[in-house]
Amino acid sequence: MSIIPKDCVGEQYADDVALVFKPSEMIVSQKTKYQQVDIVRTPTWGQILFLDNLLMKTENDGHIINEMIVHPVMLTGTVKKKVLVVGGGEGFTTTELLKYGHIEKIDVIDIDTEFVDICRKYYPKQTKCFDDPRVRLISQDGLEYLRSTSEIYDAIFITPTDPLGLSNPLFVDEYYELCRARLSDDGICQTDAYMPFYKYGDIDYAVIRKNMAKYFPITKVYIATVPTFPGGLFSFVMGSKKYDPIADQKKPEFDIKTRYYNGGIHKACFALPQFMLDRIDEE
Repeated sequence: MSIIPKDCVGEQYADDVALVFKPSEMIVSQKTKYQQVDIVRTPTWGQILFLDNLLMKTENDGHIINEMIVHPVMLTGTVKKKVLVVGGGEGFTTTELLKYGHIEKIDVIDIDTEFVDICRKYYPKQTKCFDDPRVRLISQDGLEYLRSTSEIYDAIFITPTDPLGLSNPLFVDEYYELCRARLSDDGICQTDAYMPFYKYGDIDYAVIRKNMAKYFPITKVYIATVPTFPGGLFSFVMGSKKYDPIADQKKPEFDIKTRYYNGGIHKACFALPQFMLDRIDEE
């Protein structure tokens, strides 16, 4: 049963816990073939995107997750020129990746063309990346794309919605096995691993780490503080064929403008609180 007031929007984490916003404007509320898309405006957090009633990104802290998706991977090991983004139809991750001038190609996979069209209208700054000649936007299921493509990438970024429906195919063993097969010898795969304090279904960061470790000899969980995400803590998993993100951290060859990520954060984000280490050991 929802505890969110009727004149508010938000994400409910448990029967008695929710983060609630009182919007100043309902910008769009649309059911696509695949998901419910809601975008609202709030005085404190700006424009907020919800998918299937789950908060994906706010205007004022959304940069954190995208910086932490991109930079720990891009600044580990060798230079990455060919990149795949799965689930990137809103353009945020691709926009961050294009800060690296040496990138030659970014393939972006998103099955929901209606969602992409919504984002083009309401997130024009971020979706401008799709007009870059280095970027190819492909409308296809992520797992099906990996099964069919022969492309080899230097990095693969998996940015799915929460593992309760549409994104379920992005959490199976076959998916990680295919990611390994589609990566170069120096390649790195990265995926969102959700909120450590709250578990959705049977999948959490510990399960994702265990499954990725079957295919990547170096597999690390890392975290970031995102104020509007459940519990304020968000996790990611990085799987690498040969490079350790701390031992093989590299300095950027040019100035990268960020608001959250820096060299110190790169090292610190791999230091996990004890309850997360215990959960990983348990799994």
